[in-house]
Amino acid sequence: MTSATSLLVWIVNILFIIGQTEGGTCSSGQINCKSGNQCISISDVCNRDSQCADGSDEDPRICSFWRPDPQCGTGQYSCQVNYRRTCISLQNFCDRGCSGQDQICQLMRNKILKLEGDKDLGMSITQELVSLMQQAVNSTTNDTTNYSESCPMFYSQVGNACLSFFSPAKVPWPEARQFCLSIGGDLVAIKGFVSHEKLIEYMMMSHFTTDYWIGGRFDVDTNAWSWVNDDTPLPLGSPFWATRYSSSCVPRAPPHTDPFSPAPRPLPKAPCFHYLQAPAQRSSGWCAAITYEHYYYFTDEECQEERSPLCLYTGKPRHTDKVKIAN
Repeated sequence: MTSATSLLVWIVNILFIIGQTEGGTCSSGQINCKSGNQCISISDVCNRDSQCADGSDEDPRICSFWRPDPQCGTGQYSCQVNYRRTCISLQNFCDRGCSGQDQICQLMRNKILKLEGDKDLGMSITQELVSLMQQAVNSTTNDTTNYSESCPMFYSQVGNACLSFFSPAKVPWPEARQFCLSIGGDLVAIKGFVSHEKLIEYMMMSHFTTDYWIGGRFDVDTNAWSWVNDDTPLPLGSPFWATRYSSSCVPRAPPHTDPFSPAPRPLPKAPCFHYLQAPAQRSSGWCAAITYEHYYYFTDEECQEERSPLCLYTGKPRHTDKVKIAN
């Protein structure tokens, strides 16, 4: 095995552990760890020996109520129904209507070791990880003789493009772009209905549920929502941008078609509606994302919020002082 191949195998194993891919479902008798799409046996939760890479199966808050009844034997829980008590395995616990363990059953129904109110855990993008990924991308690029037929490591073929859905990372928009530049790409620019349609179709078929940064932001120089790679304006309106619900009824203006000017004002006596189409913001500090909540249509988000990078492969990884990755 060559050193390049060993490097690729090592990185793939690491990314598998932290959950580089999405959409995995646990089998019967298993539950998801809080992050990484890792499945463990429910009998291993709170057994004082962590199985989850993120340690969520030994979370003290969960273990305060997720404990077998010592009077019932190994792996057995006390079940009380109609004032009668019996011992039962956890797999059957919630189906029997047992009382007193609602928190356990909530986690079982959600199929994930995540308490209500917990934020998603995102891995940090360290300089060491980026350096390893640069080597991997370079190695597979050197072995690729026909770009149209193959994508480098960490990229997937979507239509005629090579895209990297780096779901483990949750970072602000500037760091997401710096990461994409480091591995030979840039945040993806979606410049046509067909491209957007192919992207959404691929993400639906892959069962992705992550929110991703894309390469659009409000540019004060052009005074428009523009793609970062060439400063061309983002298309406005349908079918690209999502709609958002408003509790108040807002008069609807004519369609906004000029990307360099604010949205037009509503006409007199215009009907009002409870849905507004993004983007609502026209100021620095707002960036474009595609989010699971909005079925992967464009939304305007504060650039310092944390999302995953969606990178388009453009060439060799760039080694430049301008690309600074958070440690």
